[in-house]
Amino acid sequence: MTGSLAPTPTLELLRAAAELCGPPAQRLFAVLAEDYPASLERRPGQLLRAADASAADLDGLLAAAGFSSTDDLRLLVAREVGLRLAEPDLRFTSREPRSEPRERSALRRMITAEEDNLRRTLADLQANGALEVAAAALLRARRRWVLGDLKSAGYATLLTSDLTTSMRDVFLVQPATGAAVNAVSDAHADDALVVFSFRNYSRLTVDVAREFHALGASVIALTDSYTSPVCSFASHVLAVDTRSESPHHSPTAVAAAAHVLAALAAAGAKGAARRSQRRSELFRSLGSYGLGRAASDATPGALASDGASGPTGPAADSSGGARPGHL
Repeated sequence: MTGSLAPTPTLELLRAAAELCGPPAQRLFAVLAEDYPASLERRPGQLLRAADASAADLDGLLAAAGFSSTDDLRLLVAREVGLRLAEPDLRFTSREPRSEPRERSALRRMITAEEDNLRRTLADLQANGALEVAAAALLRARRRWVLGDLKSAGYATLLTSDLTTSMRDVFLVQPATGAAVNAVSDAHADDALVVFSFRNYSRLTVDVAREFHALGASVIALTDSYTSPVCSFASHVLAVDTRSESPHHSPTAVAAAAHVLAALAAAGAKGAARRSQRRSELFRSLGSYGLGRAASDATPGALASDGASGPTGPAADSSGGARPGHL
């Protein structure tokens, strides 16, 4: 579509909103008005670059004009002017070395795939009861260990942080041979190990799961298939859909499943709310929270903080837990 139309009520509404929101919003309005309504066929990212504005500026302009998104604005304008406005989308192509160029993919299709992964995974885990019984195993355990290697190290850190908020004796196993040996040496049959294992499967993760299994400990595996190597040693398998439009496996459902697992465990943990509140109070008193507060609002005696101080690893602040380097 090309060309522009005379000003419409919606365009005037955007003009008034831009005057209220300041220079960045005014630049955005100028870009929108330049070839309105054809400008709405451009991607939001293109509008931002043309106006030298940020996503927050665009959201502020739309909110001030009473719109929830550019899609919402586009639909109203299409009805107002009686024209069909094409829906913009970002297309990208894989440029991995030594591989054939992938079919061009659209951002909207990728987001839809991520939503499908999340919906499918959580629905399946709820339907088969896997999350419930895995959370119960964590609650019964004397100590809880968490391990993820390579990309999965991030998932392990997130889960450890969530678990530590509601229960004691949670240990993050660093993905290194020495740390793994220490963990297995200290482990007990009454413990539980949570592992993250996705293609290409980490040998270290599978070996540690095997050793915990041999001890008689509960092994909870978040993995992408019931046939993955770690499943041979897992007491509980949480199968997660990691399909993706990109060359990398999708982290969306992995992070969500781990979060729900921690939330279920917290719901059954005795004193979880009291522990969480106490931890928040301690973090504030140590200056770990409260960026942007006036100095007069700080807790008396609190340490000065630049936002980088405080515990650097989830396992470091669990009661009776290991300090960094212990595992």
